[in-house]
Amino acid sequence: MASRSEAPFDFTGKTAIVTGGSVGIGRAIAQAFAAAGANVVIAARNGEAARQAATEIGRETGARLIAVKTDVAVPAECAKLVDDAVAAFGAVDILANNAAFFSLIPLLDVAPEDASRFSGVNFNGPLFCSQALARWAIANQRTAAIVNISSIAGQRPAPGCGLYSASKAALDSLTKSMALEWTSRGIRVNGLAPGHVATEGVEADFVAGRLDRAAMMRRIPAGRIARVEDIADATLFLASERARHIIGATLTIDGGEAL
Repeated sequence: MASRSEAPFDFTGKTAIVTGGSVGIGRAIAQAFAAAGANVVIAARNGEAARQAATEIGRETGARLIAVKTDVAVPAECAKLVDDAVAAFGAVDILANNAAFFSLIPLLDVAPEDASRFSGVNFNGPLFCSQALARWAIANQRTAAIVNISSIAGQRPAPGCGLYSASKAALDSLTKSMALEWTSRGIRVNGLAPGHVATEGVEADFVAGRLDRAAMMRRIPAGRIARVEDIADATLFLASERARHIIGATLTIDGGEAL
């Protein structure tokens, strides 16, 4: 499980929403923001998992966290998420759109409900969560930072990943459009594109033989896949004032895997 980020960021007094924040990359991002002094809202479809993560991270960091049961594929729940965060902490300064759906489905086997689920979570979720934050921030004359967690799959298709790759490519384009339309209104938007990350799911794939660890390491110049802290640190950087003139970019975090 993720340990606190070592990056010396200070988000004291800021409030960050992290979707998909109960496990894996999302939990690492939530913990990093909490360790850096932020109030954190953990959003997840599994409300109990979100509450458990919020409790554990709060105990470890001393930060204030709340959990909000949220299906980001439902626009009304995205709006409620922002409303609940404002009600709890008075404002929202940062949104990390991390929630994602992944499944290997050959394109010949794709059903309409599969396409709807991928687009609903991986594209509509970031769109409507970001829209809700942007509307609140603009109405209240506040600034905000949004970080969309994409994937190198958005630029590198693979068998069975057609829907996932397409949804992440769409998210990369959406990041640019958000930045183009909202930067002048005080909302800075960027993205991250991780390669394989040492999450519980990826480790299970190694154990089950669905992924070949040795072959993958040979293909990565850095000699390892990313740790969740690598993604968390990059998220905090893009959300911070140190990235103040980075606009509409999607930063690859993969140790060279996509080269």
